[in-house]
Amino acid sequence: MFIFYCFQSPPDIEYGKKWLGNKVEQVTSLLEAPQKVPLQEPSSSGEDPHSTDSSGDSTSPADGQTDSYGSSSSTSSSTTSDSATVHGAVWAKNNASVYFDILENVSSEYRHVWEKALNNWNSFKIFTLTPTNDKTQADIILTTENQNNTAQAGVAETKMLINPLTGKKVITHAVAKLNLYYLDHYSTERKINTAEHELGHAMGLDHVTDHASVMQPQGSEYGIQQFDVDRLKQLYK
Repeated sequence: MFIFYCFQSPPDIEYGKKWLGNKVEQVTSLLEAPQKVPLQEPSSSGEDPHSTDSSGDSTSPADGQTDSYGSSSSTSSSTTSDSATVHGAVWAKNNASVYFDILENVSSEYRHVWEKALNNWNSFKIFTLTPTNDKTQADIILTTENQNNTAQAGVAETKMLINPLTGKKVITHAVAKLNLYYLDHYSTERKINTAEHELGHAMGLDHVTDHASVMQPQGSEYGIQQFDVDRLKQLYK
């Protein structure tokens, strides 16, 4: 009715154009807002997130969309939520450029950890992660942070677009971070598991609670499993 009125009233045509333009800008801004995986709620077990496991490694919430990790540790995580997802979003293609954004004052071990996680995912030849030296052109940024005011040892933040007709969600950019505050106390294996988990989120994988999986929200007891490979194949078949 509004558009019809504008065409019937020539003086209001310009106003109508401005009104429609503003609505388009509002919708575009909404769809392009970064999506950050929600934080997990602490469990009721009362466990200390800094409790040590039998290997001497500190356990704490870990994970990119926010969860905890462990590799061979038998200590359970201090978080239990399985609600964190990337909302069913995937990339429009089965490849992405990756930039390693590691500051000079951060141990070079973390670049190795990210590189190892990237190579491990690439070995399955499903989704290709290609390093680039141009941060401005990178699809995915892999970096670190040092935050003691959060219960997460890693986080993956994604930006996406949504097709209003089909509802399909397409990832357009992702930033994955490893939290040094927790990971400095982890073994190298656990760090790599955490990095693999965050890259899994960056590629579109959600949390898993009913299988052995690198995407388990409550710990990094596992690296990439065949179950994870099969799930990634389903996303990009």
